[in-house]
Amino acid sequence: MMAERHAFWAIPAAAGLLLWPAAWNGYPIVFADTGTYLSQAIHRYLGWDRPPFYSLFMLPLHATVSTWPVIVAQALLTVWMVRSVCEVLVPWLRVAWLPVVVLPLAAGTWLPFLVCQLMPDVFTPLLVLTLGVLARRRGWTLTLFAAFAIAAQQSSLLLGTVLTGGLLVGRGMSLPSPCGRREKSTRLLLPPLLAIAALLAVNLIGHHRMALSPFGNVFLLARVIYDGPGMDVLRRDCPTAGWQLCPFLDRFPAISDEFLWRADSPIVLAGGHKAVSAEADAIIAAALRAEPMTELGAIVGNGLTQLSQFRSGDGLDAWQGEVSPWIALDFPPAERARYAAARQTHNSLVLPPWLIALHAVVSVGGVVACLALLPVAWWRRQAAAGFLLVTLISLPVSAIITGGLSTPHDRYQSRIMWLPPFVAGLSALALRRRPA
Repeated sequence: MMAERHAFWAIPAAAGLLLWPAAWNGYPIVFADTGTYLSQAIHRYLGWDRPPFYSLFMLPLHATVSTWPVIVAQALLTVWMVRSVCEVLVPWLRVAWLPVVVLPLAAGTWLPFLVCQLMPDVFTPLLVLTLGVLARRRGWTLTLFAAFAIAAQQSSLLLGTVLTGGLLVGRGMSLPSPCGRREKSTRLLLPPLLAIAALLAVNLIGHHRMALSPFGNVFLLARVIYDGPGMDVLRRDCPTAGWQLCPFLDRFPAISDEFLWRADSPIVLAGGHKAVSAEADAIIAAALRAEPMTELGAIVGNGLTQLSQFRSGDGLDAWQGEVSPWIALDFPPAERARYAAARQTHNSLVLPPWLIALHAVVSVGGVVACLALLPVAWWRRQAAAGFLLVTLISLPVSAIITGGLSTPHDRYQSRIMWLPPFVAGLSALALRRRPA
């Protein structure tokens, strides 16, 4: 009864600590993709580049009235996962201490900005924690939440699959779970399998293609072209191949992001992303056959760049062309006024240098602490070993997936860099108590 009374105020209080960036901004934080995520569910269409599951998550929360309930829900889900990890690692810690656990994360990491953003980015680190909890506990709620987190973003499928494999391989590092190994394996395998089934079904219905990402090869095409081998193949084969990009070889922009998204890019002039997708596999295959080691080196190089690139503040620009039209079209005047008055809308949502530096120091310190604690947790066969392992694995794996297969951006790696200090802190508390 006492725990329930504490939960009544401690959970909302902890969630409230994570909402300060939106309060400072005067509105939930948006990104270039926010417009697509809002509009897909409202206007009942399936975009070529974004799964619809986060859009469907948002729709009943904002109900085309206000987007604030979306970030409140994200804050509560984050606190729920923090509490779940606490229950595994430090079960003696009372619920009343949740605000104390969350306060350092809210004050010294990028997490509150993720929570306050109308994007599925916050579910990437929550997926890492959920898989760690699933390795120790049963629960359909955890399983379904992990499946949703995997399906919400294209990059999360690879991340979730690799982390699941890592946990299965390293399951002997932690204390025996409450159930047998076969049941534990089933628990961990279910989320990616459910996510795969959901992605295949929605793409079959919406795009009439049984594929996980029907047009995702366009992103890899951009990477291969701008790594060099793809452009070499285009220049070599275009006179005879007849690819739709061939007439625009002299109009390729300087960077891959402009190639993918600029209104006058070759991919748009060639008929759009779906049209170019039909030829992308042939160009990618030709490039990999011609220069496999060059492309492999580029992927590794971009992944290493991404691993060290996690500066806080990426994406806080005003996204007038990408988001404003959808807010104006689908939301009432009061909501439009709040959005128009926000700091971000006026390009004045800028992090002070000291806060950026603090985030970096806390993140790097967390990584060092995780590396130091992992051997101790392994030797003691503590549950903390599984969380430390999955956290450390997630850093290079996420970097390779996002930076190596797409383009390095600070926002990709920064979304998981709050995990090391959080997991290290709880693990240190757990390891202070020696097993009886």
